[in-house]
Amino acid sequence: MFAPREDWVALAQRFAAEGRLRLPEALPEARAKAWHGLLAQAGYALMLTQGGQGQVLTPEALAQLSPTAREALQRELHQAASQGVGFLYEGHQLAASQNPDLRAVLAAVNAPETLAQVRALTGFQDITHADGQATRYRGGHFLTRHRDDLPGQARRVAYVLSLTERWHPDWGGLLQFFEDNGTPRDAWVPGWNVLSLFDVRHVHSVTYVAPFAGAPRLSITGWFRASEA
Repeated sequence: MFAPREDWVALAQRFAAEGRLRLPEALPEARAKAWHGLLAQAGYALMLTQGGQGQVLTPEALAQLSPTAREALQRELHQAASQGVGFLYEGHQLAASQNPDLRAVLAAVNAPETLAQVRALTGFQDITHADGQATRYRGGHFLTRHRDDLPGQARRVAYVLSLTERWHPDWGGLLQFFEDNGTPRDAWVPGWNVLSLFDVRHVHSVTYVAPFAGAPRLSITGWFRASEA
């Protein structure tokens, strides 16, 4: 899956030291363009939290909500987010996609050579597979501060393959890292053909996307996992 490069050893050393790394020009350019086209045309559902639980709202279900119901939902989302809970973005589950080309994207992420390279980069030798979804963040979307190391999920490494053609940092949508006590660390800006890998124990968020964002934030995200927790 990855583009040829000569700095694999240095990258593995960086991950060993920091538990995360950012890999530019991650895919061959032709593949990056093809996958971007798939993400741009994918059908998305709204992914959100309601009552503390993750929910999926299809475009059809969203269209059936009255303006009053939509306003109430937004208030609920913002109230929870003000307490550091929740998310709102658009997602498309690759494994369940009706588009065989999108399912093939997940197959490429799970190719033996890809998994072997991720094991070598991260040091997690028990990684056996990955899940994945296409994500689209637009104005008003966010993902509050959290860790990805949920019990029983056998998640080892989170990944974000950014396929955003142009992005201005003032638009938000940054992959923001934090100290354990909530103190902000550095933030990584969405970009073109950039893969971010990080240990699931890192506290992170996706910052609020401004209403004036001039393009969607497109990426493929998920976790590399072990077979058993």
